[in-house]
Amino acid sequence: MASEADSSPTLDSFNTEESSNRQQKKTSDLWTHTRAPDEDEDTHYKRTRLMYCKHCTTTVHCSKSTTNFRNHLRAKHNIHLEKQEGPIHTKTRDQLRHLYVQLRDTEQSNDIDTLALQNALNREAIAAALISLITVRRLPFRIVEWPEFHVFCRVLNPEVKGYITTAHSTVNNMIQNTFTVQKDIVRKKLQSAISKVHLSLDIWTSPNRHLLLGVCAHFVDRNERLKRGLLALRTTPSHNGEDQFQTLLPILQDYGIIQRLGAIVADNASTNDVLCRTIQKYLQEEYHMEWKSVHQRIRCNGHIVHLAVEAFLFQDLIQEDELMSYDIEDERGLQVDLNSRSSQFRALGALGKLHNIVVHTRSSPGRTKDFLTLAQRRIPLDNRTRWNSWHQMLQVALEHESAIDLYTKKHTETLGEDFLTPQDWTSLRTTYDFLQIFKRVTLETQGHDATISSVLFSIDILVRHFKQSLIRILFTFKSFSNVVR
Repeated sequence: MASEADSSPTLDSFNTEESSNRQQKKTSDLWTHTRAPDEDEDTHYKRTRLMYCKHCTTTVHCSKSTTNFRNHLRAKHNIHLEKQEGPIHTKTRDQLRHLYVQLRDTEQSNDIDTLALQNALNREAIAAALISLITVRRLPFRIVEWPEFHVFCRVLNPEVKGYITTAHSTVNNMIQNTFTVQKDIVRKKLQSAISKVHLSLDIWTSPNRHLLLGVCAHFVDRNERLKRGLLALRTTPSHNGEDQFQTLLPILQDYGIIQRLGAIVADNASTNDVLCRTIQKYLQEEYHMEWKSVHQRIRCNGHIVHLAVEAFLFQDLIQEDELMSYDIEDERGLQVDLNSRSSQFRALGALGKLHNIVVHTRSSPGRTKDFLTLAQRRIPLDNRTRWNSWHQMLQVALEHESAIDLYTKKHTETLGEDFLTPQDWTSLRTTYDFLQIFKRVTLETQGHDATISSVLFSIDILVRHFKQSLIRILFTFKSFSNVVR
């Protein structure tokens, strides 16, 4: 009996064992992020084992609470670990599920179903999700007045009635309120940044011919994490540097970051030099701040690459403004003198003739159908002002050389001089090969992960590429001349 008593578990031992198992199960994921304490570090605090973070290399973080350690991982290392459910909660949930099944079998669960569906609804979460859906997907505000939309929502949860507005004017107010709240969050993050607030600026022309100045911020927050975000997208009267400053200044004042301004990243237009000099003058006069435009002005590497390729492709024969006007005319379906435009592009050589052929395949439904029959796809030419569009056009054209040749033979009368000889195809392949490295450099240095060292290295590579290509072309030309002699 004594042995049985000794061997049988008591209530205390059961609770201790259960607590130990629960603690081990809940914290097993946390211990994978810990390290063994050093010789001069404590292993326990009273009876609690201490947890040392293995991700902290310059400082030592020690926690005696799993909750504090989990919060540390999330805040400092962006590691999110969910808290695991203990066995008591699991058994309780299983028993509730069993009771519900019994009620459902006796058709006594309607009240419970209604209550459960209502409890699943969160008015704030529904409003936020609705605003996100409408703004991100650019849906009309009147979607909330569509019966089909409400039917869909009622299918997901029959108790959702009254949680979603039925007036489009309310959607506008909800978006304005959400924008105000989110903007205030961004403002606080900017003002609490531990670094200067650096800006990247660019101007776009909208389809309705408005000039839009985009302003993005880049900074390090108080948790030592690199952050970025769009601050504003405002109309500006012109590309002029003074006009850009008049548009930018209210934005800086609104966010309260004038005196925290760091570098300005923009393209190589001289108007951006004027903008930076205007900022320097303003900060000196108003705040007695030393902000040197020469040092704070950073030129966009992507635009440098774009200018280099543009000079190679167009050779001052066609200006960027002309290319932009052609895109706008095509987008709006305006009547233009195609013969005059074709002659201008033909001056570019094989590349210009390829461009005219692509335009010809799109000039009527019948021609488009003919080319699709031959190539099973179109040749892209989406944006004449961007060199990568020309690169993509070249890539697809070279893949469908035979289809293009058949098409030009079929439409010889209307294409006129725009036919590609074997020498033209050789020229196109040479051009495509030359542009390949520019595409790689653009991909390697775009986005937010590029560093100054990678940008400088890429420029060195491009300069060497230019020199080697020039030597190769001169050698080929000299060899050809010798053959002719």
